[in-house]
Amino acid sequence: MRRALLAVAAALAVSGASVGGYYLFLREPPPGPDPDRVAELEASESARGVEQAGALIDTTRDAYDELLPVVEGLDTALPADGSEPGEAPSGGEVDGWADAVDGVSEELSASPSGGTGYNVARGGMRSAVDLLGSSVEAYGAALEADGGGRERLEALASDLRTQAVRAWSVAATQLDAVALEAGHGHVHIYLPAAPGSGALAPDSAPEGSQAHGGQGGDGGEDGH
Repeated sequence: MRRALLAVAAALAVSGASVGGYYLFLREPPPGPDPDRVAELEASESARGVEQAGALIDTTRDAYDELLPVVEGLDTALPADGSEPGEAPSGGEVDGWADAVDGVSEELSASPSGGTGYNVARGGMRSAVDLLGSSVEAYGAALEADGGGRERLEALASDLRTQAVRAWSVAATQLDAVALEAGHGHVHIYLPAAPGSGALAPDSAPEGSQAHGGQGGDGGEDGH
């Protein structure tokens, strides 16, 4: 009988200790993440964003240099204001435009994915380049067509050119915001757009201003 009582007492003691420990566990939350480690990860992510933004700015500047002759050539051949077109380019020149657009598309496709704002700017640039490529393709087909078929293809090429420039302006405005957030200052890389095209214009802040912080302004329409 004494042994039975001792066994019961021991069981109750163990049970009480377990309940007490569980109660303390519920009252004391588990330790949170190491603040130093969190700060280290945040700093690393921020540095990555700054580096990616800088790389996209450089890629966009190079793309602008390659695409500007294409847009200007299309503007001469297909004036958006309805004026008389200039001298039509040769088929070889149009092939050069297509090569330039393809090269820019490959460069943008090779750029890595990043944060949301960065991806919006990068994706917008790629969409604009795809539209410009379609414009060049339609114009190339127009050069080989006659009569009404040529007129329809030229109208299509002109419309796609305007869409491309408008899409580029939206992406350029987003890139400006990304550059500001990353500390690079204002970046205004806009392709020439005809009045009334609906394209956004850069804000009035000087290029490179507000580096290392600050917020960008809103773009207007009919930008260059």
